[in-house]
Amino acid sequence: DSLLALGEAIPEADRRELLESTRDEAERLDRYIQNLLDMTRLGHGGLKLARDWVAPSDIVASALQRLRAVLAPLQVECLLPPQPPLLHVHAALIEQALVNVLENAARFSPPAGRLRVALEYDEQELRFVVADQGPGIPEAERAKIFDMFYTAARGDRGGQGTGLGLAICQ
Repeated sequence: DSLLALGEAIPEADRRELLESTRDEAERLDRYIQNLLDMTRLGHGGLKLARDWVAPSDIVASALQRLRAVLAPLQVECLLPPQPPLLHVHAALIEQALVNVLENAARFSPPAGRLRVALEYDEQELRFVVADQGPGIPEAERAKIFDMFYTAARGDRGGQGTGLGLAICQ
């Protein structure tokens, strides 16, 4: 509304800040809608797997790019082995799960905190590992965090979540 009503009367730096804020909120809303759609598809069996061979480092890079604005206040460290095995997965779903975990980690991290994303693998499995400097999950809440619409009340850097992200990951 401010941009429409005041237009050129707003200094350029302030207009840019308003536009960046609008973009960031639009991206957040898009992630929320995608989560709602994914939960609907999962609940009604309408989600069809379209597996293909993909490099796990590509999934990490894409997730980090999608969350660039959310992760900007943090020090992000990415530890990727040079030649991890390819995964035969539905890449968009794995990426969405990683985005949800990273977004959660960012929300509970202190300002300028460190967030680490790593790939670990052995003969049996490959793991995406996300570590942050947040307060951790109290023992009493660990069983609930994957419930739909459950949100923890605390977070150093942001508003309340929707309680869908980790439910979708599960």
